[in-house]
Amino acid sequence: MSSDNGFKTFAGFLFGAAIGAGLALLYAPRTGKETRQKLKDYSDRLADDVNKYADKFAGDVKDGYEKVTSKAKTYMDEAKDKFQKKNEPGQA
Repeated sequence: MSSDNGFKTFAGFLFGAAIGAGLALLYAPRTGKETRQKLKDYSDRLADDVNKYADKFAGDVKDGYEKVTSKAKTYMDEAKDKFQKKNEPGQA
């Protein structure tokens, strides 16, 4: 659930960034050199933001994986204990 919501947020962010960059190019009266520098600066900031988001997303996925595997191990241990107790000699 949350990863799907995160992806939609990320996609919306990228779409908004692209629209904003396009509008800035259309309405900013700058020379070609200034425009290229501004685009470079903007793309560098965008890349940094994407990397931060990707790192956070990777951390969230790792945390989720660890929680799921921990719960699965707990359930397996409980099931194993119940099975062993049920199959002990004299238990029937």
